[in-house]
Amino acid sequence: MQNFLYGTQFAVRSERAAHRHALPPILIGMLAPMVLFLLIDPLALTNASLIVHVYMFAIYFIASAAYLISIFETGEVTSATVDRPSKTIIVERTGLLAKSVVAIAFADVAAVRVESNYDDDGYQTTRPVLVLTTRDIVPLPVNATEADIATMRAMLKA
Repeated sequence: MQNFLYGTQFAVRSERAAHRHALPPILIGMLAPMVLFLLIDPLALTNASLIVHVYMFAIYFIASAAYLISIFETGEVTSATVDRPSKTIIVERTGLLAKSVVAIAFADVAAVRVESNYDDDGYQTTRPVLVLTTRDIVPLPVNATEADIATMRAMLKA
């Protein structure tokens, strides 16, 4: 867990924020045989056009499927940065295949709070959230403490 207060910014980050994604190594690994084949014998590509086309279409479909998965499976929130000069909160989500960043204006934030939920067995779980003026809830990193929430509230008011 890393929390930073530097100048006019405050950030809450989890350890998962630094993790790598699986998509680039998979695509590079699939493309490597084609590149080696091109470097070793470029003339062979003209004779093996059917194999090359099938291989390239396979890479295309796998990359397209990975892209669609990354759109719908956004992952968990790994970082939230309050940037006072630009009056935005930058929320970063890290999934298996991609990382996405959303900037939320201070004017769109109604509250920063810790929400309590109860499961079927009656156990309580808490999570820090941003409540937007549209009543949408944006989760914050799970390792954000009450002190972090208080710092974020103070920065939003200033």
